[in-house]
Amino acid sequence: MKAHDGMYIDGEWRTAAGPDTIPVVNPADERIIAHVPAGTAEDVDAAVRAARAALPA
Repeated sequence: MKAHDGMYIDGEWRTAAGPDTIPVVNPADERIIAHVPAGTAEDVDAAVRAARAALPA
Protein backbone atom coordinates (compact mmCIF):
# COMPACT_ATOMS: atom_id res chain seq x y z
CA MET A 1 0.00 0.00 0.00
CA LYS A 2 1.27 3.47 -0.84
CA ALA A 3 1.26 6.33 1.60
CA HIS A 4 1.44 9.79 0.05
CA ASP A 5 2.39 12.52 2.45
CA GLY A 6 2.44 15.54 0.17
CA MET A 7 0.02 17.90 -1.50
CA TYR A 8 0.78 19.58 -4.84
CA ILE A 9 0.07 23.28 -4.28
CA ASP A 10 1.48 26.25 -6.17
CA GLY A 11 3.72 24.13 -8.38
CA GLU A 12 5.45 22.20 -5.62
CA TRP A 13 4.95 19.22 -3.34
CA ARG A 14 4.47 20.25 0.26
CA THR A 15 3.68 18.48 3.47
CA ALA A 16 0.03 18.70 4.50
CA ALA A 17 -0.69 20.97 7.44
CA GLY A 18 -2.47 18.24 9.40
CA PRO A 19 -1.67 14.62 10.19
CA ASP A 20 -4.97 13.08 9.06
CA THR A 21 -5.25 10.91 5.95
CA ILE A 22 -8.01 9.60 3.71
CA PRO A 23 -7.98 6.00 2.46
CA VAL A 24 -8.11 5.43 -1.30
CA VAL A 25 -10.36 2.45 -2.04
CA ASN A 26 -10.16 0.25 -5.13
CA PRO A 27 -13.77 0.18 -6.40
CA ALA A 28 -13.33 -3.27 -7.96
CA ASP A 29 -12.65 -5.09 -4.70
CA GLU A 30 -13.04 -2.38 -2.03
CA ARG A 31 -9.48 -2.85 -0.75
CA ILE A 32 -7.57 0.16 0.53
CA ILE A 33 -4.76 0.78 -1.94
CA ALA A 34 -3.27 4.02 -0.59
CA HIS A 35 -3.66 6.84 1.90
CA VAL A 36 -3.55 10.52 0.94
CA PRO A 37 -3.41 13.62 3.12
CA ALA A 38 -6.69 15.08 4.30
CA GLY A 39 -6.43 18.77 3.55
CA THR A 40 -6.98 21.25 6.34
CA ALA A 41 -8.37 24.77 6.12
CA GLU A 42 -4.75 25.96 5.96
CA ASP A 43 -4.09 23.73 2.92
CA VAL A 44 -7.25 24.98 1.21
CA ASP A 45 -6.29 28.61 1.85
CA ALA A 46 -2.84 28.01 0.32
CA ALA A 47 -4.38 26.34 -2.73
CA VAL A 48 -6.89 29.16 -3.22
CA ARG A 49 -4.17 31.81 -2.92
CA ALA A 50 -2.09 29.96 -5.52
CA ALA A 51 -5.06 29.64 -7.88
CA ARG A 52 -5.94 33.33 -7.58
CA ALA A 53 -2.32 34.30 -8.26
CA ALA A 54 -2.20 32.02 -11.29
CA LEU A 55 -5.41 33.42 -12.81
CA PRO A 56 -5.71 37.12 -12.02
CA ALA A 57 -8.95 38.91 -12.90
